Amino acid sequence: MDVIYAIRKGRFLILKRTLPAMIVISASFWCIFELINLRIQNWYYINLPMEYYHRYTGYLLAYGTVVPGIYITKEIIQDLIGDIEIKKIHLNRYPFYAIITGFALLFLTLAVPKYFFSLAWVSAGLIFDGYNYYRGYSSFARDLEAGQIRGIIATMLSGLLCGILWEFWNFWAVTKWIYTVPFFEGMKIFEMPVPGYIGFVVFALETIAFVNLIKGIWSTKTRALTVTFIMACFCAISFVLIDRYTVFSHIARIEELYFISQDKREALKQEGIRTSYRIDIKTLDSKERDFMELLHLKGMGLINLKKLAQYGIDNIDALSKMDDKTLSIILEENNMRRVRVYISAAKEGLSKK
Repeated sequence: MDVIYAIRKGRFLILKRTLPAMIVISASFWCIFELINLRIQNWYYINLPMEYYHRYTGYLLAYGTVVPGIYITKEIIQDLIGDIEIKKIHLNRYPFYAIITGFALLFLTLAVPKYFFSLAWVSAGLIFDGYNYYRGYSSFARDLEAGQIRGIIATMLSGLLCGILWEFWNFWAVTKWIYTVPFFEGMKIFEMPVPGYIGFVVFALETIAFVNLIKGIWSTKTRALTVTFIMACFCAISFVLIDRYTVFSHIARIEELYFISQDKREALKQEGIRTSYRIDIKTLDSKERDFMELLHLKGMGLINLKKLAQYGIDNIDALSKMDDKTLSIILEENNMRRVRVYISAAKEGLSKK
């Protein structure tokens, strides 16, 4: 996308010396929502690498694409659509009302997450944009007062486009996220509940509001370095908490697959196969195949597989007959929506056989 921008504008927007800092800043921005997710528990991660350095590098690079992705897409769309003028709107005491409302919505999100989880995608945008307006930085409110909505429309379209692409790529990935959103557990396109695509539109608005904030405070090299260092520390703390509370499973290595004979595991390693996802399931006997299907079911993972095996659950048929409360106890998982993901996946897996 940045190449497209450079062709049109003659300069890169993202691919320049500030890219490392932008990655850190983008990652820290997304980590705000990862910390909120510790409370609302709307998504979790499966099949992550066992090695810390692989996971933390993955977090940094993956989250580091969020802000650049929406930002560059918004700039390209904005350039394509041209000016869109409306009647000027005067917003009396906007900073006060926006910031107060933003914090109130955040409080509701954290206090009653089951019913107000969606407000997480509104609160930050109001806080950022209200502060931007107060400080004289670029803001959506100033655009409305100027009678110009090109930036707002381009931002919303960029959120929708990026969201669709992110969910499309995530759906086919091995290492991925899975949503457990209240009331929408069965209404999904890819892994995302249908109303969530509206959320991407709102998320883009708060992302660009955050970009405007960073541009406003990015006035000197010293301040830029200070902000980047603080955000890097914030990322490091967040990564530890993500590991502890949001990661459900890790990719199983060949040597860990206790249900496959030692000789067969050694033969697989000789073929250069290092993880369970590289194994051709047709080469396994029926018992091994049952375990492998259970291991890979929505990224169940080896630790959870062992918990199931202790209770005699060694295939997806047995799992499909379980109730969510019992499975919650076995897996030591308090999030019942997360538990139901695996019961539903087991039933779906059986229906396809």
